[in-house]
Amino acid sequence: MNKTAAAIFAALAMAFALTSSAPAAAQEEEIEEVKSELADAADKVAEAEQALEEAEEKAKQLEKDIAETEEGLEGMEEELSDFAFQMHVEGELSNTSAILASGDPDSALDALSYTSFLGEQRAGLLNEAETLLTDLKNQKEAHADQIEKAEKALKKAEKARGELKDTLEQLEYEAAAGPTGTGNAGAPSGTGTSGPESCSEADPTTSGCLTPRTLNVYNQSVDAGFTRYTACYRPEEGSDHGTGQACDFSADENTFQNYPATGSDKEYGDNLAAWYVNYYDVLSVKYVIWYKQFWSPSTGWQAYNGGTGAANTDHTNHVHVSVN
Repeated sequence: MNKTAAAIFAALAMAFALTSSAPAAAQEEEIEEVKSELADAADKVAEAEQALEEAEEKAKQLEKDIAETEEGLEGMEEELSDFAFQMHVEGELSNTSAILASGDPDSALDALSYTSFLGEQRAGLLNEAETLLTDLKNQKEAHADQIEKAEKALKKAEKARGELKDTLEQLEYEAAAGPTGTGNAGAPSGTGTSGPESCSEADPTTSGCLTPRTLNVYNQSVDAGFTRYTACYRPEEGSDHGTGQACDFSADENTFQNYPATGSDKEYGDNLAAWYVNYYDVLSVKYVIWYKQFWSPSTGWQAYNGGTGAANTDHTNHVHVSVN
């Protein structure tokens, strides 16, 4: 190879490398940006939780203050009532007699004035307690709005954090170019044919039917160790399930959970999806959907946008496989 050709080849190689790495770099930058937003969202959730906790503590304190004030008010009302009764029944007669019988009417009048003063003092305290109770109840009513606002703020913050988590998970999943499972379970057997077949075989998972190739895929999957909850046929127009050409393999042991698979359940789904991709030819696999990702022989792994946010429609709780 001459120097000119070598230079051209090197330039082309460098251009290809730059072209190939650009999407990955941009994707990594987007992932880091979402991570930063997620950290901020976590802080906002913590702040909202603290605000709600403080609001609830204040509400408890108001309840306590109201209860104590009501109890004190009740005691003062009883005491004032007794005082008024004594003044009414005994006060006037005894004080009048004291004035008439006393050698010092001024002293008797002073005693009467003092008794009246005590009554006014008690009535004043009662009025103050009633005013305090009214104020506390008004505070409680106004504070109920603060608690409602704090609860809404927390829900909003948690929702934003959840959406960012989903976004980050999707970006990281796309960056990994499909399931991270090895798919190295035992090799299946099959014909790899794709001609028309009828729904002629009994479906082991439902009361419906499967095509011979789909039944083979199901049996081979079970033989390879993928034995968790599965449902294949369902009467659904326009769907491979309705023609007996598809199965849904749950990531859960017993059912289709209504939340995304995590941990060992996700690992199970990753391995199963990768296994179908590894052996798509002998199994006549038409396409696979798993964890918001779609795979076909012609497209490879790409984002799946057919979901609605639910685990079932996003295929985050089960692996869907369609057979030719």
